[in-house]
Amino acid sequence: MFFDFVKRNSRKTRKENGVYFASLIVSIVAFYVILSLGEQDVMLYLKTIESNAVERLLLMIPVLYGVSLVFVFFLVYFANRYQLQQRSHEFGLYLMMGMKQSKLFFMIMGETIWNGIVALCIGLPISLFLTAIINLTTSRLVGMGIIGQSFRISWTGIGLTICGFFIVQLLAMLLLSFTMSRKEPMDLLHEEKEKSQTTLAPKWGAASLLYGAALLFGTIFLCVAYGMAILYLRNFDYIIFALILLIGVGGTFLLFRGLGSLIGVYVKRKGSTSTGLSMFTARQLQENVLHQWSSLAISSLLILMAMVCFAFGTSTALTNSAVANRTVDYTFNGEENEIAPVLQSDKLAPYIETYYGMALHSFYSSEGEPHYHFAWTNLIETISNQADSEPKEILLNNFSMQSMPYFIALSSYNAMLEAAGKKTIVLADDEVAMYTSDDTGAPYDLLKDTLKKNLSVEIAENEYTLLPTLYSDNIVADRAITLMYSLIVPDALFEQYFDTEETWLWNMTLKDDFIEEKGLMQAMFEVDQLLDPTGLQFESYLASMGRQLFFTVAGSYTTFYLGVMFLIIANTVLGLNFLMQQRSTRGRYQTLAMLGANVEAICASARKQIWLYFSLVISVAVVSGIFGIWSLLTAMPTTVYSLKNSAVIALVVLLFILIEVVYIRMIQRKSDEEIRKLNEID
Repeated sequence: MFFDFVKRNSRKTRKENGVYFASLIVSIVAFYVILSLGEQDVMLYLKTIESNAVERLLLMIPVLYGVSLVFVFFLVYFANRYQLQQRSHEFGLYLMMGMKQSKLFFMIMGETIWNGIVALCIGLPISLFLTAIINLTTSRLVGMGIIGQSFRISWTGIGLTICGFFIVQLLAMLLLSFTMSRKEPMDLLHEEKEKSQTTLAPKWGAASLLYGAALLFGTIFLCVAYGMAILYLRNFDYIIFALILLIGVGGTFLLFRGLGSLIGVYVKRKGSTSTGLSMFTARQLQENVLHQWSSLAISSLLILMAMVCFAFGTSTALTNSAVANRTVDYTFNGEENEIAPVLQSDKLAPYIETYYGMALHSFYSSEGEPHYHFAWTNLIETISNQADSEPKEILLNNFSMQSMPYFIALSSYNAMLEAAGKKTIVLADDEVAMYTSDDTGAPYDLLKDTLKKNLSVEIAENEYTLLPTLYSDNIVADRAITLMYSLIVPDALFEQYFDTEETWLWNMTLKDDFIEEKGLMQAMFEVDQLLDPTGLQFESYLASMGRQLFFTVAGSYTTFYLGVMFLIIANTVLGLNFLMQQRSTRGRYQTLAMLGANVEAICASARKQIWLYFSLVISVAVVSGIFGIWSLLTAMPTTVYSLKNSAVIALVVLLFILIEVVYIRMIQRKSDEEIRKLNEID
């Protein structure tokens, strides 16, 4: 009978506190998604390519898990405190009717455990389905299929999710229920007595002035933080970043501290012309902001953090497109007489489109001395004339260390471009083109702009014109060689200093129809199996592709996970704060009903308060997020925008809006239920 009683109360609690119960389910899903990361197919495959990097990522998972447990603990504690206060009269009646305090304690703990079991039964199946979808989506975002895709269940993830969830639940409820069960019946019966509220009287002149000053300084601080973010955040200076963060957080708190005065000005101006319950709505909102400004500021910052996490995760997934940068499938290191017979064999020839030598050489001789004079004089002078900036200093420092660049034969580079289906380069006898392996960041952008100014370089006392285009296509499959700055030169100039027969790098590409049939990863995986027994020294684009996939998984998984956690906590705290404030001022709603206001009008007033309450917090977060995300994305590698990528970004924005609307609707529905309960208004 006691168990049936607990189940019945648990069902009632879930129905009345849907916001909190839904937040628990989302927390369970988030826990499992991050804990199961190491056992998903994509990560198991990446361990064979980037084992060290994957291991370092997996070492971060317990840290994320521990931090999440702390967040969820405060969420559970805060939400259940509201829930228990709401039921204090009910608990007082139980004790008055003879229930022992120990039995009340076990009843509360039993309800908690049963609700936890129900949440796990709902959340874990959703988690299993979601992890499978995420696994496939991640690979699609980087343009690859998964080798040996299969459905997996992370039993370790399930175990840690259950343990962590129940530990947090029980610890929070132990603290709350122990305190609740130790109270005397009379204390519980009068727990719901309306708390006294500070009267917002005109005598608050000094306070209003103080709030107005806080609003002004908060706005100024935020504007300063926004300006600094646009101007300096891209330089990744830790001191500047900390300063922007400090000014932005301080400005947010000051802004919410003073928002109540702004609402008060609106109330005074509209007081004589207001109709219906608009004045009551504005006054209630003003009081909510005045009494809960710190909670509102924290919630706004959490939503801002969630937005930045979503933006960073989306940008990481869209930017790290391995297929978009693919130019070479395999690079072999060795002599042609060793490599050519293998590639022309009956086993490999059906898969190979073409192979060619990548003729490149350092301008230094084998003794470490330069063959001839070389200078970047014109280029360095032009960069020096640019406005002072960190990218300028980086470029000048790089060119000072690259006094003798590598030469790349034009025919080799064009062979690579042809194999990749790209337009080849045409050079006159007195022209050269610049190449770099580093194709991201502000220095790269500055160098691209600088090359458009008709520059030249000096080679052996002769001047050669630099093409206005900066080339950065991968000249090898993975990391056989990386060149900071090099020159693509006509074959005649290359052969003037170097012997083309000394070529030691050979590139190979697979047939397009073979890749279309198998998929890029599976096609390369199959060819790898044929090349391994040959003993040739080679690098596969599969490793580079795996690295790209690792960065995508690491960046998108962790940031989306943190974004979801921040969003859950912010919205739940916002919603429960409003409901607690509404409950503490319920006498005002009763007074409105006694004065003749109908229930629907009162509910409409509360719903409008909720929209305005959430909108204040979200709007500040959105404005801050626009500047923060703008600065973040401009400092990151440029994302290749396409219709597909725009659809992904739109989907993320739509999901964010949908989550906010769902939370607002849930709070509104709960508010309507509470208002209709007052004095049995119907």
